[in-house]
Amino acid sequence: MPRRLTVKTGQPRYLTTRQSAVRLGVTINAIKAWIREERLPALKTPGGHHRISEPDLLEFHARLAENSRTPVSTRPRILVVDDDPSLLAALRETIEQVIPEAIVAVATDGYEALVQVGAFRPDVLVLDIRMPRLDGFEVCRRLKAKKETASIRILAVTAHPEGQVRDQVMACGADDFLEKPFAIEKFRSRVVGLLAKGLRA
Repeated sequence: MPRRLTVKTGQPRYLTTRQSAVRLGVTINAIKAWIREERLPALKTPGGHHRISEPDLLEFHARLAENSRTPVSTRPRILVVDDDPSLLAALRETIEQVIPEAIVAVATDGYEALVQVGAFRPDVLVLDIRMPRLDGFEVCRRLKAKKETASIRILAVTAHPEGQVRDQVMACGADDFLEKPFAIEKFRSRVVGLLAKGLRA
C-alpha cells in the first residue's frame, strides 16, 4: 500500500529529485522520467536542477494511488526500456508514429522499469537486455514471477545476440526477441502481435 504523504500549510516547501524519490519510495530516475514526461510538475533552477513542491508531489502521489485502483485506459500502453537515451527517444517516436493510438512511457534502466510498471501498468514492455545495475534478464524474472505482472507481454531487444542470449531471455519469461538494428515494420509487427496476444489472453 502506498505510504501516506502529508504536507504542512503555509508557503510550499520545494524538494530535490532525491528528496522526492525518498518520499515516494522510488528511484531518482523514476522522478526524472515523470518530470521529463510532464506528469510531475517541477521548476528548473539556473543550475539545471529540478525542484518539486510538496503540494505537487502530494497530488501526484494521490494520482498514482488512484491509478492502481481504477481500470486502465482501453488504449494500448507500451513501456520502452533502454539505457541509451538516443535509442530510447527513437523507439518512443517510432511507436508513436506506427501505433498512434498507443500511450507510450519510457524508463532508462531496470529499476526504473519496475517502478514504471507499477505506475503505468503497460500491456507491452519493450526491454533492452544489456543494461547496468539491473539487466533485462532480471526484469523479466521479477515481472513473470508475480501474478499481477505476469501477463505483461515482453519484447526483448539487444544489439549483442551472442551465444545463447535468445534462449536465456526466453527462459526468463520474454514473449519475443528482436536483434538490433531492426526494420521499423518488423518492430511494429512484433509489438502489434504482442498487443493482440494480450487481448486474447
